[in-house]
Amino acid sequence: MSLYEIVSDFERPDPELIERALSLYFCIVGCRVGPRYVMDGGINPLEREWRICGPAVTVRPEQTDDVLMAQIAGKYVKPGDVLVIDAGGQANAACLGASMTNGYREMGASGVVADGYVLTAEVIRKREGVPVFCRGSVSISRGMDHPGWINSPVICGGVIVNPGDLILGDEDGVVVVPRDHIEDIISLVEGRGNEREGATRPRDGNIPPREPADAPYYKRSGAEDKLAKMDNIKTR
Repeated sequence: MSLYEIVSDFERPDPELIERALSLYFCIVGCRVGPRYVMDGGINPLEREWRICGPAVTVRPEQTDDVLMAQIAGKYVKPGDVLVIDAGGQANAACLGASMTNGYREMGASGVVADGYVLTAEVIRKREGVPVFCRGSVSISRGMDHPGWINSPVICGGVIVNPGDLILGDEDGVVVVPRDHIEDIISLVEGRGNEREGATRPRDGNIPPREPADAPYYKRSGAEDKLAKMDNIKTR
């Protein structure tokens, strides 16, 4: 019996759903799926303006500072995929570098999310053309000597990610939408008028509008009504 496994292919979301998701505020999607599907805030884009939206190809090295599985993962990438690398937050060595990122770009990847640190961050930013989200950069890389898993469940930024889950990322962070719920979540967010094009601004949380548009925000948000119903609060 093999301990490690490489799954060469999996079912990806309908491309039309991905196009619809691109038009949304990703932070509002995060509010809808809940905190269990929003990655740790320490994972950020190397360039602030970068956005990613695509199905996850998952990578889990047995040794978090070994890059063999991340090196070979490009073999299983299809255009539009997002590489998700479970490096366990390892800060002592890079889990990704510019050459690997370039290899993903050659295969059509639309982005990378790594729960770890990268090497040659400047080259990734200026030359590779693939948005990378990570915890930062470090000046050392180890070897490529140990096996692991590709397209098996991983944990990245505290979130369980399965191959084919939809990965959304921008300067606010990274959101994971489970594959079986992508259409429902997108439709829910669209129904609340939170598309980026044509929307004046996103609404916070799950609170519906309760006041006229020209009312102060503390009224429109429902905060004043909610506070008024709480006991033991004195206003002076």
